[in-house]
Amino acid sequence: MGEVIRILLIYPKLKFSYKKTLGSLLHFFPPLTLEQLAGNTPSRHEVKIVDEERRGVDFNCDADLVGISCVTPQAPRAYEIADKFREKGVKVVLGGWHPSALPEEAKQHADAVVIGEAEETWPKLLKDLQENELKPFYKNNKPVDLRKIKTPRRELTGGVNLIGAVQTSRGCPMGCEFCGVSNSIYGKVFRMRPIEDVVEELQSIKQRQLWFYDPSLTINPRYTKELFRRMKES
Repeated sequence: MGEVIRILLIYPKLKFSYKKTLGSLLHFFPPLTLEQLAGNTPSRHEVKIVDEERRGVDFNCDADLVGISCVTPQAPRAYEIADKFREKGVKVVLGGWHPSALPEEAKQHADAVVIGEAEETWPKLLKDLQENELKPFYKNNKPVDLRKIKTPRRELTGGVNLIGAVQTSRGCPMGCEFCGVSNSIYGKVFRMRPIEDVVEELQSIKQRQLWFYDPSLTINPRYTKELFRRMKES
């Protein structure tokens, strides 16, 4: 494989049975996880994002690598997409909430599975792909330093987002047995982004309504109050 990897990141649509409860909401929210991943992709590579709630997937595209992120209601469709691309000889990586919780299941439909946060393992995965040494599973040994996460590439999603999205923190120290936040995705270490970084990012978001993509936004009330104060002042 050459120096440039052509990457297609896909956010799958929901299966029909979930449409009435969740489907309409997904039209309003951007796929922030994929936008974050694109922002943390080395600049020499080509990245495209397809949000399947907005437009269809082109299975004849010239992608070298397909990355799919999904939650459980999207998993059946994610596996369908993955299987179709693999039949064409395209490498597929699965990640997100569902694959992180059930990596062995996800691996049946992918060449590699990213478990948990992807920002630091993603560049290594791409390097392994170029060297034909792709591993079955990728997982961070420690929580991602949120100060190192680059600005999401929102321009790649396309379409109209009625609601803007931002993430200010990750993790939850509570460790509830039923919750995927601490057990499969972000871990029990609660981390906050520098407030100045969040405020700077917010200034680039055009929407008037904002969705906080935080599992535990108010865990640290002092941080949250200061964040809101700075937002009002900016």
